[in-house]
Amino acid sequence: MFSLRALLLSAGALLSISTWAAEAPKTFDNEYRAKLYGFNITVTNRLTKADDGNYHLLFKADSMIGSITEQSHMQWNKAQQTISPLKYTYARRGLGKDRNAELTFDWNGKTVTNNVQKTSWEMDIAQKVQDKLSYQLQMQQDLLNGHKDFEYQIADGGHLKKYKFTTVGEEMLDTPLGKVKTVKIKRSREDNDRVTYAWLAKDWNYLLVRLQQEEKGDTYTIYIHKAVVDGKSITQF
Repeated sequence: MFSLRALLLSAGALLSISTWAAEAPKTFDNEYRAKLYGFNITVTNRLTKADDGNYHLLFKADSMIGSITEQSHMQWNKAQQTISPLKYTYARRGLGKDRNAELTFDWNGKTVTNNVQKTSWEMDIAQKVQDKLSYQLQMQQDLLNGHKDFEYQIADGGHLKKYKFTTVGEEMLDTPLGKVKTVKIKRSREDNDRVTYAWLAKDWNYLLVRLQQEEKGDTYTIYIHKAVVDGKSITQF
């Protein structure tokens, strides 16, 4: 059976947003909805730009029994077409024991400071390491630049973990906002039966429109409900 906490975490790990090749990422404010075991789940995914030119990415999943909030502060390098995380925070309320984590990136020293449940330590990182949210922007930029398969090193809990994705193909998908042509991306995990699929709107700068997780014969799906990109509402694909 599915764990609601694991499902919300998977949503956070694959919610991608739209950007443009050779341009800075566009801001967005998207909402996704699902129902699991009778509980309504609302997911907010929002990208804003600060006055200093850096970006702030928010993922928040709410249900009656708990919530997960992740935030990433990051910078965009237009010349290299890369995203670099600066600070990542995680907060879980309900869904078991409350949990807090904070990662601070020092790119000059090539280290990241982990502060998890009031315990702090440092680890070395490479230049292209991402956090659990920032890689979403990087993957979308890589899609726009023609890549089909993706692998990212993610700083997570004091370790570097590999996230692997493969482009499965294209599919015309029905959504609450109408039919849309999508690219289907698969994430699989070694030594784990859980498989996650994401459908990204090909003609809408790879906006995520559907996320589905499959494990031991069970399926969980989350759909786009509202979308605002660069200040403009998308009412119909």
